[in-house]
Amino acid sequence: MVSAQVPLSLPGCAAILHPAQVRKADGQPYTVFTPYSHSWLKVDLPDAGGLAPLRLPLLPADIESEAMPISPPVADFAAGEQEAARRAEVILEGRLAAYAEQRDRLDLPGTSVLSPYIKFGMISPLKLAQQVKAKLLAAGSASAESGPQKYLNQLIWRDFYQQILCHYPHVLKGAFNRALLQIPWRNVESEFSAWKEGRTGVPIVDACLRQMLETGWMHNRGRMIVASFLVKDLLIDWQWGERFFMQTLIDGDPAANNGGWQWTAGVGTDAAPYFRIFNPVRQSEQFDPDGDFICRWVPELARAPRQYIHSPWKMPVDVQNQCGCRIGINYPFPIVDHAQTRQRTLDAFQQSKDLYNSTRSKA
Repeated sequence: MVSAQVPLSLPGCAAILHPAQVRKADGQPYTVFTPYSHSWLKVDLPDAGGLAPLRLPLLPADIESEAMPISPPVADFAAGEQEAARRAEVILEGRLAAYAEQRDRLDLPGTSVLSPYIKFGMISPLKLAQQVKAKLLAAGSASAESGPQKYLNQLIWRDFYQQILCHYPHVLKGAFNRALLQIPWRNVESEFSAWKEGRTGVPIVDACLRQMLETGWMHNRGRMIVASFLVKDLLIDWQWGERFFMQTLIDGDPAANNGGWQWTAGVGTDAAPYFRIFNPVRQSEQFDPDGDFICRWVPELARAPRQYIHSPWKMPVDVQNQCGCRIGINYPFPIVDHAQTRQRTLDAFQQSKDLYNSTRSKA
């Protein structure tokens, strides 16, 4: 046995609670997160000690090989259970207090960055949930509860997508919402390449993608921003982005990745409404207010005046010359105008809904 020759401790199952443990009163699985989370919180967490791994049908046998992870950079993620435990202590004893306020800030170390360690079994999500619940019980005020509550919520989201994939494995093949299976995507290859390479001309989008390309990881807020831009601004099939993330992210997980992409695209189970379209400049201003994150990952803009950092195409030419950043030369113009893409996207999604309803009416 390997465990007799090397130090080894099994962290437990892929999910905190088995999909069969959290169901509606009629026995059916949940497809909306909020009622799922309410039921999840009523279930007593199992003992982490000696818990055998649960075998969930997460990867169908016919999954495309090109959608499987390749070997991304791992310099920022030292391997091992000791490193996972160290990082868990950082969040539990430090960042958790301000987690609710800072978790969406791209320019601050406000998240746990534990997803790669959970993905590779170096730390147990069940043990994390137990520790966070202990922090929640020990909190003496509503403000002290907010951080643990928000972090526990993220762990529950992870379980939610695990059970969605377990009960509805077809989501790996297309939209859960069948009314949105026939969206007439533009799928412009050159724009997809620009998106993948972080040269869209939209600083926050490019910064997030370059972060992933260099480190193999991307902030969760960044994942939503770049996914919305691909689907809602470029009108490129969300499955293209889903596949690219799985090929690039060190924490690429079929359930969470698929669920996140379907949520942002507005085509999933508990999805954001399809007509909710992120404005990347507003997202940038809100979650990287001083442009520090952008300047780190898009050094071409490091000398640009901060009032133009979120939308550098608005810089006057003389300012561009002074800071050595010529838009269209040192850094590209935006490949699309966000203000002009909204209606195109709404029309495309509505077309799919109309086709679906028409087919149903004739059945």
